[in-house]
Amino acid sequence: MFKQPIVNLYFFLCFSMAVLMITNYQEWLIYFIILIISILIHKKSILGILLKLKPILYYFPMMLIFYLLFSFLLTDNSIKQILNEAFFGFIKILLMISAMAFFFKSTDSEDFINIFRSMWSKANLSWKWPEDLFVFLSTTLRFYPTVQSNWDSLLKTRRSLGFKTGTTHIEKVKIASRSLPSLILYQLHWADEIAIAMKLRGYGKIFPRGVVKPENFKIIHILQVILISLAYLVSSKIGTL
Repeated sequence: MFKQPIVNLYFFLCFSMAVLMITNYQEWLIYFIILIISILIHKKSILGILLKLKPILYYFPMMLIFYLLFSFLLTDNSIKQILNEAFFGFIKILLMISAMAFFFKSTDSEDFINIFRSMWSKANLSWKWPEDLFVFLSTTLRFYPTVQSNWDSLLKTRRSLGFKTGTTHIEKVKIASRSLPSLILYQLHWADEIAIAMKLRGYGKIFPRGVVKPENFKIIHILQVILISLAYLVSSKIGTL
C-alpha cells in the first residue's frame, strides 16, 4: 500500500485495531471496501490471500460450537441474537486476518525485520538483547522456508515412489514425527555454523549494529501517518451514522 514499510505497518495495524472496534455491519462494509481497494491498488492476488484464510475455516465450526455452548449457559440471549453475534465476530476476525495476510504478502520478511532494526538503530542504545532478538528472528525467518521446502520435497518424493501413505492429515502427522526432527536438526547445525561465522566477523563487540539499508523516516512519512489516523477516525464516524 505504502512504499515506506513503517507507514505500511502503521496503516495495517490501525486497520486491524479499527476492525476490532467496529460495532455494526455498515462499519464492517467500509473497512472491507478499503481492504479490497488496497489489494487492487497493490495488484496482489485476492486468491492468494484467500488461501491464507483456509485454516481458519477448519476451526470456525469448533469455535462456533464453543461460543454457542457458553452463550446458552452464561447468557439469556435468544438463539437468533447469539448466532448473529457469532457471525459478526467471525467476519471481523476474517477481515483482520485478511488485512495482516495482505501486509505480510506485500512485505518481504527481511524488510519486516529491517523496519525494527532501523528504528532501534536510531535509538542508539547499547543493549545486547534487542540485537540478539533481531538475529534470532532473522535466522528463524531464513530457515523456516527451507524446512517447509524440504517437507514438501519429502512428500513429493514419496508420491513419485508410489507410496500411498501420507494422504490424510493423521498419516502426515506420523510422517512428520519421523522425518521433521532430522530436518530441524540439520537446520540447527547450519545455524550453528552461521553463528560461528558471525562471531568471527565481530558480532557482539559494537551495539547497536549498523543497518545496511536503513528505512528512513521523513516528514512526508509523518504526514502520511497523520492522514491515516484522520482517515480511520472519519471512517469510524461515518460507520456510526
